[in-house]
Amino acid sequence: MLGVLAPTRSELSAFVGEADAGLSVPEVGGARTFRFGDVEAVGIVTGQGARRSTATLERVLEARLIGKLLIVGVAGGTQSGQSAGDVLVASGAGPFFANPTCANARMVEALADNLQAAGTSVRVGPLAAVDTLARSEEKRQLGDAGFVGVDMETHALLIGARRARVPAVGLRVVLDPVGRDIPHSVAALAAAQGGRLWPDILGLARWPVELPSIVQFMQDMGTALRTLRAVAVAAVQAVDAAGSDLNVARPRS
Repeated sequence: MLGVLAPTRSELSAFVGEADAGLSVPEVGGARTFRFGDVEAVGIVTGQGARRSTATLERVLEARLIGKLLIVGVAGGTQSGQSAGDVLVASGAGPFFANPTCANARMVEALADNLQAAGTSVRVGPLAAVDTLARSEEKRQLGDAGFVGVDMETHALLIGARRARVPAVGLRVVLDPVGRDIPHSVAALAAAQGGRLWPDILGLARWPVELPSIVQFMQDMGTALRTLRAVAVAAVQAVDAAGSDLNVARPRS
C-alpha cells in the first residue's frame, strides 16, 4: 500500500481533505487509511524535523504494510519568481554542498507528468535539507546552488526509504517565497508546541510588531494548504500507479 507522509496534522489534513469517510487525521506517529479517488492510502503524521520523521518512518516500515511512499507538505521557496502555492516535485533532497539523496525516478516523472496534465504548473528539482527554518538570505543561497525549495524532513525520509528499499518521492508546496520569512512569533509558537528549546519562545514578544507579516503568513498558508488538497488525487494516483510497476526487493529481517 502507498504511504502518504506529512510533518504535521494540518498538512496531512489539507492533503486528505475533510470528507474522507469522516475519518480524523491521526496524531504524530499514528496511521489511518484514506481514499483518494479510486486509490486507498495510509496517511501518517511524522512530526517535524529529521529526527522525528526518521523515527516515525522506522516504526511504520516495521509493520511492512507500506511498499511505496509519497512525502507531502509545505516548503520554503528558494528561487525568484516563486509564489505561495507553487508546486515542487522533489527529484531528491540533501544538505548544502552535498549530493542529494535521489527520489525514485519513475515516481518523479509520473508525478510531474500527471500534475501537469491536470493543469498544475510544477517545478522539478532537489530540495535542500535544513535543521531549522531557513531565512531569506539562506534561501537565496540555496536557490543559487540549484535547490528548488527547502524543508526539514524530505531528505531524512528519502534516506530511510532508500535503506529499506522502498521507492519514495516528495511533493511540496511553497509556503514562504524566497523574499518572505516566516514571522519569528509564528516560528516561536510552533517551536513551543513542538517541545523545542525555550529561547525560541522569546519570538512571541515580537507578535505586535510582526502583525502585518503574520497576516501575510496566514494568507500564504491558506494558499499552500488549498493547493495541497487540489493536487492530492492526481498525485496519489500517479505515485500509486508508478510504484505498483516497481519490483523492489525488501531487505530480509
